Amino acid sequence: MARISISTYFFVLPDLFFVNAQHQIHQLDSLFICPQFMLVLEIKNIHGRLEFDHRTHQCIRTKVDGTVEGFPNALTQVQRHMRFLSGLTTHYSLSIEGAVVIANPSTIITHSANTCIPIFHRSGLHAHLHSLFQKHPQRLLSDHQLRQLVQELQRKQQPTEMPMTIAPSRLRHGVLCPKCMFQNCMHFDRGIWKCSYCHYRSREIFAEALQDYRLLISRTITNQQLRAFFYIHSSDAATRLLRKFQFPYSGTYKNRVYHLPVNLVDYMKEFF
Repeated sequence: MARISISTYFFVLPDLFFVNAQHQIHQLDSLFICPQFMLVLEIKNIHGRLEFDHRTHQCIRTKVDGTVEGFPNALTQVQRHMRFLSGLTTHYSLSIEGAVVIANPSTIITHSANTCIPIFHRSGLHAHLHSLFQKHPQRLLSDHQLRQLVQELQRKQQPTEMPMTIAPSRLRHGVLCPKCMFQNCMHFDRGIWKCSYCHYRSREIFAEALQDYRLLISRTITNQQLRAFFYIHSSDAATRLLRKFQFPYSGTYKNRVYHLPVNLVDYMKEFF
């Protein structure tokens, strides 16, 4: 719990995971809760030029080399989470706001003026919060009620993983080639995964393989574990690979442990 002013406390709840009555998943990057309002934050680390189209509900990314890609629209995701939270917190009278925060400072944001959800770089978060406190000046919850709401939300979270019942030693290691029906293991060479049998090449295939590792082995990984499981011979190459995706980590350089996000494939897609 942190203090934002003399009389206002707030909570920031990261990585919330809920399942609604229709068995649909709501995975919130971050939720800011204070006695005046709640703020749903969808955080994106996509680089390039981003265009948010409210009519097609799509996010279009244009890279520096001119490559154009489509992503699920973060604006739609935020609105969906806001509707879900509204039904989940009916006993509380807090207004629910939403915003999309772009974490990469080099990203250029272009979007239609008709969008009702603000989109801004992370440097604008403080100013946006200030404007929300001006918009919602009245405290609607006591500190006790605020803590009660936070505890209720935490209790309603769903487990994101099933307990592991297969010994890791029985699992096939490495990045398996999809073109070979996952029969052959690919090798890592200068940032690209290559299959020696069918000559298939891919950078993105690593995201799927690492997601499998997270689900089947562990939610964390070290340099040594990465090299052992994915057959990477160079410690420096493994370090560069882990740093590329900016995974959160703990520990010093020699005993550093990298924490793998829940939505790993989507998270890593933004770095390719």
